[in-house]
Amino acid sequence: MHTYRTLGAALGWFALLTQYYLNTTQSGLLPGSVIYFSFFTLWGNILVAVAFTVPLLPGTAPDAFFARPGVRTALGVYILIIALIFYLMLRNLYHPTGLGWWDNTFLHYIIPPLYLFDWLLFVPKCTLRFHQIPAWLILPLTFAAYTLLHGALSGYYPYPFLNVRTFGYPQILLNIAGLTLLFILTSAAFIGTGRMLPQPEKR
Repeated sequence: MHTYRTLGAALGWFALLTQYYLNTTQSGLLPGSVIYFSFFTLWGNILVAVAFTVPLLPGTAPDAFFARPGVRTALGVYILIIALIFYLMLRNLYHPTGLGWWDNTFLHYIIPPLYLFDWLLFVPKCTLRFHQIPAWLILPLTFAAYTLLHGALSGYYPYPFLNVRTFGYPQILLNIAGLTLLFILTSAAFIGTGRMLPQPEKR
């Protein structure tokens, strides 16, 4: 487990720092930083990198925030939806080259399955409960609110399905409702599946 999470942490932070370098090099420090933190992909991958890293730190308590089964399961939901939405809706709209291609591959195709296997193999799931789902929705709903506010002020929307200028607020609110339902159903699937799986041995 330690070796696996060391690999996940190393790849995660490498991909995140590379993407930050690419953003700020192309757009400048401040605009590049704003663009960087405007993508849920980056939010999710940052949290996953932290989740890989925290258990490796000396003195980390078993009940530390990022070690909690509920928190680690929520991150599994986020990173799976990030990967699915990119593959199904966005991969044909984005054509990076060179270092950007490699970084895109890490963020969308390598880190997500690495984390999901971590969840399957190492996370205790017997304490997962359906009443945890509303708390797991806080982050994606916060991102949606931030995106609408930032877009209203700057005109910049990171994802086409959240672009108010293209579709208008009624359609975007419907899109957010649909995405919220996706998060709820995916969370329920994680909980139901997790409670049926054999529990990992305590280490």
